[in-house]
Amino acid sequence: MNGSDRTMVSQTLLGRFGKAVLAAVILPAVMMLGVQSASADTIANGCMQDIAGFNLNCTANDVQIATADVLEISDPCQFPGDSVTFTAQFDVVVTAKERFDIGLYFAIDGDPNGDGAISEGPFAPDQDPIGCSVSTIDPSSDQFVDLDDYPNSNDSCGDITKKSNPLQPIITITTQCIDSDGDGFLNLPNCTSWRQSGANELCTSPLDAFPGSPSKCRCDPTFQVPVPVPPATITVTKSASPITTTEPGGEISFTVTVQNDGMDPNNPVTINSLMDNIHGDLNGRGDCSVPQTLAANDLQPGGLDTYTCSFTAQVLGNAGDTETDTVTASGVDSRTPPNNVSDSDDATVTITDVLPALLLVKTANPETVPEPGGNVAFTVAVTNDSNPEDPVTITSLTDDIHGNLNSQGDCSVPQTIQPGDTYTCTFTAFVGTNYQDFETDTATASGTDDEGNTVSASDSATVTITNTPSSITLIKMASPTSVDEPGDDVTFSFTVTNDAAVDTVFINSLIDTIYGDLTAMPGSTCTVPQTILPGGSYSCSFTTLVEGNGGDSHTNTATASGVDDDGMDVEDMDNATVNINNVAPAARLVKIATQATVTYKVSVTNDSVSGDPLTVLNLNDDVYGDVADAANPDPRLSNNFCPGLKAAPIDPGQTVMCTFDALVNADGNGEASVIDVVTGVLEDDEGSRVDPAPSDSAQVTLGNP
Repeated sequence: MNGSDRTMVSQTLLGRFGKAVLAAVILPAVMMLGVQSASADTIANGCMQDIAGFNLNCTANDVQIATADVLEISDPCQFPGDSVTFTAQFDVVVTAKERFDIGLYFAIDGDPNGDGAISEGPFAPDQDPIGCSVSTIDPSSDQFVDLDDYPNSNDSCGDITKKSNPLQPIITITTQCIDSDGDGFLNLPNCTSWRQSGANELCTSPLDAFPGSPSKCRCDPTFQVPVPVPPATITVTKSASPITTTEPGGEISFTVTVQNDGMDPNNPVTINSLMDNIHGDLNGRGDCSVPQTLAANDLQPGGLDTYTCSFTAQVLGNAGDTETDTVTASGVDSRTPPNNVSDSDDATVTITDVLPALLLVKTANPETVPEPGGNVAFTVAVTNDSNPEDPVTITSLTDDIHGNLNSQGDCSVPQTIQPGDTYTCTFTAFVGTNYQDFETDTATASGTDDEGNTVSASDSATVTITNTPSSITLIKMASPTSVDEPGDDVTFSFTVTNDAAVDTVFINSLIDTIYGDLTAMPGSTCTVPQTILPGGSYSCSFTTLVEGNGGDSHTNTATASGVDDDGMDVEDMDNATVNINNVAPAARLVKIATQATVTYKVSVTNDSVSGDPLTVLNLNDDVYGDVADAANPDPRLSNNFCPGLKAAPIDPGQTVMCTFDALVNADGNGEASVIDVVTGVLEDDEGSRVDPAPSDSAQVTLGNP
């Protein structure tokens, strides 16, 4: 075959079967599945008689295709008349010593003539006349048998001998899906051709592999290949609703669906019988009727046509019985002659016992208890909700936390409860843990009815633990509680007590309205955080100077704060007062007489330890009167400077002085001895007078003492 011939063949294949067929038919077969077999050069063209150019009778039996082993189906049959592409390994056997130029012909048009691959079938005007493919074993195969001195002769068509028997070419074929014997598998009509010695013309292409004479060929119109050809089929689905009914039975709705599963778009199916093995002919029952025609598959998603109908029937029996009834749909497809189609499905309905039923209600009283817990009364009420015929005997009453309730409180088992009646009992148990926790316990009653069927019921009750508020007490003390002015060291002590009966408290702050953070005071023993157990306490202290004037008071408030182990805030505060005592003032006075007209010198010193200044109110001289009074009328006084003492207060430790002159009269003897006393009246800035009043005396002696 030259290049133009091959192009013509390819275009012809493409026009008739499409690109998939062209690729599958004209390409050489490949080695598959590890089988080392003969390569086959395959082309599609006319059938064997058309290629030979003379009429054939194919009466010999020297070479034949014995079997076919399918290696791959790349495009399976969907229905009879569809096309299929597959690759198979063929066993080619010889009954003679040797034969030349073996040709393997396959009818790919379905062999409408029934002569294998001898002649073309009658084609419609729009069909291309390609009815067969032809293959030869080429020199690339390790099974190539050469009886023609290839390549010297250029004869490339493989031969066969007894020694090489059988040959196993692998060939890919696209053909119509024909199942002429109706067994569900592909029939592939074929013919083999050969030549004998002396008549072996030059063969360089499969188109040269034609019989050496009209009889040198063998045909098998019914040759079978294990490629499935799906027949027309239907699927029946039957369902029951409900699938169980309580004794003695009830009405059940049955649904029947028939589906046309055939993939042939030109083959609708007609259902002419719907029979149920228990309920008989379904035609006219419910909405079921026959005949029904199910359309051919349109090859689209969801394209399978179905028919559905329903009917109702009574299903009766004792507990534990089952009824299985089977529906069979029967009909024919639309082929000539028609194929029978049939399928069945069943549905089972079970008769169930009416089981006993219990209702258990569990309650707790109270539903909350304060931490750390308390006694709770649990009530369990068990009601027999079974049908009116079944008493229930309770043989077990348990709690998942409190265990077997038999003999707890007034609970006891066994207890027989008539239908509709309730058995109630109560038991008491301690429920306790931390705040925000809860206890959920479940009671379960178990027993049997009078038919021995077991039954149980459960219910839960929850008890919540509520918070018991925590509190602390802070006691602040001062030692001493009073100091003399201007001040002294005072020790402040603090005691924090956890008043809670349950919770531990955590103190994280100790502050004072005057001294601030107590942990930062110099010499303080206070530290935070502090953990105080229920009933426990924590103490600390510090010492500091407290100052002020007499009559002042020093009051400061401390605050302790923190949280308890439930995260609740706790706080308390306390204060302490230190009084400033007034200290009485003190002074000294000295008077000195120096001459006959006596000059007296008076000094006043503030000896007060309180730190208060002193004011001079007067200086009373028992002879001359108030010498600090500028208006003193005593004529004996002169050069009086003492009024200046009243001008300004005298500071602590300060001494002020003044002088005054006084005339001392001698007695008749010209002598005098005068002792006079000066007394000072002084008061401090609080108005307190110096007591006793300071005084001093001076003695002046005139003449010869």
